[in-house]
Amino acid sequence: MNDRETAGSSGTLDPTTRLMILQLLHQGVKQGHIATMLGVSDATMSRMLPKGLAAAIRAERKGSL
Repeated sequence: MNDRETAGSSGTLDPTTRLMILQLLHQGVKQGHIATMLGVSDATMSRMLPKGLAAAIRAERKGSL
């Protein structure tokens, strides 16, 4: 799977992939590992998500532990 297949031709994520990414982030999987699983670069992964989302999820996880 390449960057275009995962993100679609418009560069947006399909809803299923977005939910999977959010769930993995919430479980503590690092953004770089998710990018590897999806077959995209770390930079592409960063562009796929709203700015600060991964950091917000990490902060939420720290508060709930």
